Amino acid sequence: MAMITNKYIILALVALSGVLSLQFECNKKFNCAENVYGFDLGIKAYPDKDSINVGDTLWLEVNSPTTLKDFRSGSMVDYSGAENLGSFIAFSKVEGATPKWVDAANKFNYKLIYGQDVTRSHFELGHEYTFIERNKQFQFLLAIIPKEKGTFRLGFSNAANVYRQKDKCTKANFNLNFKNTNQHYYLSPFYQGGTFAGGDYYFEVY
Repeated sequence: MAMITNKYIILALVALSGVLSLQFECNKKFNCAENVYGFDLGIKAYPDKDSINVGDTLWLEVNSPTTLKDFRSGSMVDYSGAENLGSFIAFSKVEGATPKWVDAANKFNYKLIYGQDVTRSHFELGHEYTFIERNKQFQFLLAIIPKEKGTFRLGFSNAANVYRQKDKCTKANFNLNFKNTNQHYYLSPFYQGGTFAGGDYYFEVY
């Protein structure tokens, strides 16, 4: 009788262990939305002039190593294999006697060299792109060709909850800002002086 009782106790403990293990896995999956890393990713615009002509080409480029410095810990992290790294690029134009920014993505033609256009909506506001990984570099290269004159602004969104192909649980945030590029903030009718460093860029089209 004692052996039967012990047998049932052992079976119960095994079953309980399985339940706890499953609960742990569920909790692990539930909590895996947490962002563990934070990286800076540089953007470059060229030719880096404050004015271009209708029909000219302005290039927007991201070319960054896949091993990046985590600004939270200060350590270098290999983040290769990122599946959903990209940005939404919004385009605006100054219009009106009392100036205001209006959506202007349809004022340009586009030629994508590196990356993928994943735009699903908001075609007048901008386009959404994912970057590619090539030769241990995150790469994106887009040509924009203005179709009319005016003062324009473009802006890159940051990339949140970026995960890797082999690790969909650990995530990272990427701050996308222009580097080694004059962003021509003085072209904005709302500029009040000062120096800024962000993901926005201003230019005039003649």
